Amino acid sequence: MKDQGGTTGEAAGPALTDVLDGIPAGILVVDRRGNIIAINNLLAEWLGIDAREARGRHFRELPCEKGDGGQNNPLLLTLKTGQEFNCVKHTSRFSVSIRALRNARGEITGAMAVFQDTGYCRELEQAVIKAERLAILGQLCAITMHEIKNPLAAVRGYLQLFKKELRDSPRAGRVDTMLAAVDRINTIITDFLRLARPAVPRRKSCSLPAVIESAIKLIEGEAKHRGIRVAFSCEGELSAVMLDEEQFHQVLLNVFKNACEAMPDGGEITVRAVAEPDTALFRIEVEDTGPGMAEDLCRRAFEPFITTKENGTGLGLYISRLIVKNHGGDMKIENNPNRGCKVVIFLPQANSLVDQGLA
Repeated sequence: MKDQGGTTGEAAGPALTDVLDGIPAGILVVDRRGNIIAINNLLAEWLGIDAREARGRHFRELPCEKGDGGQNNPLLLTLKTGQEFNCVKHTSRFSVSIRALRNARGEITGAMAVFQDTGYCRELEQAVIKAERLAILGQLCAITMHEIKNPLAAVRGYLQLFKKELRDSPRAGRVDTMLAAVDRINTIITDFLRLARPAVPRRKSCSLPAVIESAIKLIEGEAKHRGIRVAFSCEGELSAVMLDEEQFHQVLLNVFKNACEAMPDGGEITVRAVAEPDTALFRIEVEDTGPGMAEDLCRRAFEPFITTKENGTGLGLYISRLIVKNHGGDMKIENNPNRGCKVVIFLPQANSLVDQGLA
């Protein structure tokens, strides 16, 4: 900034303008006479003006300064005395911090005002409070669910004994219905506990093809019953991967189960494991030949409690993605309406995990 003996400072250069536009606050810089040297785009947007047209004009022409205090205007006082101010402006929308700018001799050459949108700050504060309350609620839910799960195990045990006693009775079917209901409750509780207390993965070096093949074997029976063929192939050099095998089985089984349920009249599930040397990632694709998903549902598929299943909790994909992210990877869904869905899982290769300090 050039300012000698009260001359108007030069307009901010392109580099300074880029810096100011990258700051998540409104910035106003004036010379000693109060003429605007720089105003970033965020403040200009808040005030409904053009930043380029504002430069060179007096700051009192800005909408937030009109009729503000005459000679007692905080920015004018800062230019005269060097006093710092923290105040509220423009019908309390902004909180403003004003500081003097000085040269090497300590002389005042201008001032800078930093504007914060108080509405946004209040929203952020409310969001933090809400998050803290939800965290406490989550802990209480986890404790409650755990306490319910213990007596539920006893109920299931006695129902199984009761079923043996009624082996040849027509009432045995009613016990099966009760057992199914208990299992349903247990599944919901387990999902909520995983949501509230996601387990830290216990990684070990695994063969990715072997892990996938073992998960496929677990759903082969259901797939055959539904008339679904499962095909698995590998591409590239699939070296070792660091996985919590039990957790990753849960992810694969959830994805496989969703694919099976999308094809009640039969179809095909294609599973591919691909090594991507350029990205140091493994890519696992699970593609079905079902009807696909509605676009709005596809966009929200990884949100909690989103489901189209009559008895679904809507937590399966959400928890699966949490597990994958805890392994340093990610998940996405590619939707082909009327032609099926493809779930893609990305996992870092073992050497890249070491580089990230996650192994």
